[in-house]
Amino acid sequence: MIVLGFTYWNGSHDSSAAIVRDGALVAAAEEERFSRAKHDGDIPFNAIDYCLREAGVTMRDVDVVAYPDLPYRTGPNSQLAETSPASVRELIDAGRLRGRSMIHKRALDAAVRLRVARDAGLNPLVAKAFDEMRQRYGILPPFRFYGHHLAHSAAAYLTSGFDEAAIVTLDGRGGALSGATWCGSGAGIDRLEEEPYSNSLGWFYRDCTRYAGLGDFGEGKLMGLAPYGTAGPQLTAVNELIDTVDAKWFRYRASPSRRSLPFSNRADSDILADPWPDFAAAAQHALERGIERASRSALLGSRARNLCVGGGVAMNCSANGKLFAAGIADDMWLFPASGDGGLSVGAALLAARDLGEYQQIRLESPYWGPSFDDAECEAALHEMQLTFARSSALSNEVASMLAAGDVVGWFQGRMELGPRALGNRSILADPRTVAMRDKANRIKRRESWRPLAPSILSERTREWFALTPPNAFMLFAVQATAQTRERAPAIVHVDGSARPQPVTRELNPRYYDLLAAFEGLTGVPILLNTSFNAAGEPIVCSPRDAVKTFLSTDLDALVLGPFIARKTV
Repeated sequence: MIVLGFTYWNGSHDSSAAIVRDGALVAAAEEERFSRAKHDGDIPFNAIDYCLREAGVTMRDVDVVAYPDLPYRTGPNSQLAETSPASVRELIDAGRLRGRSMIHKRALDAAVRLRVARDAGLNPLVAKAFDEMRQRYGILPPFRFYGHHLAHSAAAYLTSGFDEAAIVTLDGRGGALSGATWCGSGAGIDRLEEEPYSNSLGWFYRDCTRYAGLGDFGEGKLMGLAPYGTAGPQLTAVNELIDTVDAKWFRYRASPSRRSLPFSNRADSDILADPWPDFAAAAQHALERGIERASRSALLGSRARNLCVGGGVAMNCSANGKLFAAGIADDMWLFPASGDGGLSVGAALLAARDLGEYQQIRLESPYWGPSFDDAECEAALHEMQLTFARSSALSNEVASMLAAGDVVGWFQGRMELGPRALGNRSILADPRTVAMRDKANRIKRRESWRPLAPSILSERTREWFALTPPNAFMLFAVQATAQTRERAPAIVHVDGSARPQPVTRELNPRYYDLLAAFEGLTGVPILLNTSFNAAGEPIVCSPRDAVKTFLSTDLDALVLGPFIARKTV
């Protein structure tokens, strides 16, 4: 059977699509990569079209469409129907719902038990999207609806390969919830506890990010700023915003403001000046405590020894690394697109499971986007009139360029799913000097204080880092060894951490060979690896995107498939 998953909710952010065939993932991509609008939340027609092409099918071949939200106002597919009475009461007390919602919820629960409930009142914007899909494709297959956080839990757990696991999902808001804990067993996922969206760890961190003047979707910047400060000086103030001591997991009390903090929000002041690094450190400390408390609750409630974490909060690699290093679980797993961009995969896997076709395997690869053949790469280079040549010894030639100080755009194979470039849409540099970090940040027009990540030959990871991450998706920050701090300082953050990507020949042979060639020249089995895009842009998708970004930045060279291009002087 063919299952199409897609995510879209009122044009908010990070729409995506995925196709699962006979229980196995075939393709998945975010809409932003095709539209070139970062965090694009529109109906993901481009991503859907790609997935259909990759699977070699049309919409008429699709058996089921899986949608990762409950868009009805009443009935079993409404957000209210999936929410516990306690959470509804909390939303009412917080002024988020009217008192009659509790009566309505109880009536819905009774109707579901009696099997007399019917869906009604489809959200009009979602209904409009479904109508546009029908017009575009001439048909709309049957739909299956899944709760937002259930889809997050499925993306995390059903890709882990675990027979059983505790699952934690945390984000800003998904449906009526901001977080939940789950028990995964076999292909089953049962909810243990939940937090309504009135109490949100994700919104706490988002609001702190905005207060620090780092903008929307700037949570990664706040995380990168935190190691420059010390939590202690601002911990009391941040504890007034969020309780991570006496609450069940956490309690978001008040958003940052001049009433709740002893300083105003940042406008033009230096982000590295007081109080911002300490404020970031305190916010990061609170986030880490909240995640750990929810995770311990999930492990206790499920009695499982493995842990999966999903939702947008799971993109905080510093918190993930602390959780991993704490050893509270025997093993951990995170999906490469833990945020809303991965919801389409979670929903599609849930539908495949419900159809009896789910395959319980670990999804080691992040490469689920489009690929382009040599002819398409060559055509893009000709179109832009670049000087280029096909290399007969690509790994050795590019390794020599990197060792000589070039910063290179590297475009190979299928595009990565998720926000991390993992060796197929990457900007690469020599990690042996801090100057190369600064050069790469200038080329990308990023803040100079933000860290850059390493790729490393998998079998060498324990020599260069204190811990080997549970997967290769750059989602765990771990401590670098003394050797790494001395010989590869460009990828070590101020707190001695880095988020390594262990690379295997089996998963990415061309990238592995480049790392091996670089080690042969320098003795260092590491490359600085950051995403192939300029500031404010999505990661490049097509050869033409790569050429345009190459020409609009100060990259020294572009490696497009087997071709090496330079700018004419």
